[in-house]
Amino acid sequence: MADRSAIEWTDATWNPIRARHKRTGKVGWHCEHATTGCIFCYAERRNKWIGTGLDFKPGHRQHIDLFLDEQMLTQPLRWKTPRRIFVGSMTDLFADFVPDAWLDKIFAVMALAPQHTFQVLTKRPARMRRYLTNADQNEAARAGIRSPGFTVNQRIQALLADYVKLGKFQVNGFGPVYKEDWERAKPYLRPLPLPNVWLGTSAERQPEADERIPELLATPSAIRFVSIEPLLDWIDLGEHVHAFACHDCFNGRTRTSGHFFDEQCPACAGSGIEKPRLDWVIVGLESGPKARIIHPDCVRSLRDQCAAAGVAFFFKQWGEHVPIPLRDNHQIKRSKFYLNDRGFPFHQVEDYALVRVGKKAAGRKLDGVEHNEFPRVSA
Repeated sequence: MADRSAIEWTDATWNPIRARHKRTGKVGWHCEHATTGCIFCYAERRNKWIGTGLDFKPGHRQHIDLFLDEQMLTQPLRWKTPRRIFVGSMTDLFADFVPDAWLDKIFAVMALAPQHTFQVLTKRPARMRRYLTNADQNEAARAGIRSPGFTVNQRIQALLADYVKLGKFQVNGFGPVYKEDWERAKPYLRPLPLPNVWLGTSAERQPEADERIPELLATPSAIRFVSIEPLLDWIDLGEHVHAFACHDCFNGRTRTSGHFFDEQCPACAGSGIEKPRLDWVIVGLESGPKARIIHPDCVRSLRDQCAAAGVAFFFKQWGEHVPIPLRDNHQIKRSKFYLNDRGFPFHQVEDYALVRVGKKAAGRKLDGVEHNEFPRVSA
């Protein structure tokens, strides 16, 4: 938990899902690599430094006890000043080791704190969609199988009702919650999606973008965003940033030649109803001792795609390497960072020199401009 986060696009982080090392008793976090973008994970480095000391690998599940930190769970209720809060910055809320019951409690707390904006980011948007749309129960019903339980809305509403009944006492393992929290939140409560919860997914290359973004767009949300960090290759967001139908329109999605083709549902066909699109794109290059390099025009391409589609664009960082056009050799020679740690002046990528200067010195300016756009939300 950090009330003042160094992450440029948020104000605070909130990590109620924790892990305790069975042998040492050290408390930290747990996650598991999903794709190549996880190779140099900052959260994993931090966990090895001040957490359990373990890598983020499935094999380490046997060495830890995962738990929902009850005191940390209700922390946002004690923050009265509005904040943007990054949920699960040290793990993935929708990994398969996180049970639905924990997600129910996390969403219930977000419902009770309408003064905040919660930013939920996952590399597993398919699980997020299934959880928030009750997909498992809907599929069972279509197959003629009796519904196995309550919907996510019903479960969260039941948890919130317990708050009212018990007031300041412990509520189903939540921690102390006060009546005024409920009274403040009650006018805002409604069926999911919650108006103060933004849902996002990560994508570092085109295959991840094509696989994950349609799952995100098929998930009900007040705001949908994609975090392209670390950016590792050219990405064409294409139709994902252009308004083009209700969530049911994605049910017939098929993959052909690497592209998605969407069929409108009967209710939307010919009605002119727009399909959901991305509201926000965050881009950042890799930092850390083994940061990978990429052509700077990959960043410019995403900036221009967002500008053309009217989508908010946030450039987070250049990472370890600052790009300098080779025609500006005098800038490279004058730089106090002329030699990198291996004695080479720079990495050359076509007509650019990527000079290793470190994240702070590389900065966040793209063609001399800082891009700090956030999505527009209704009052």
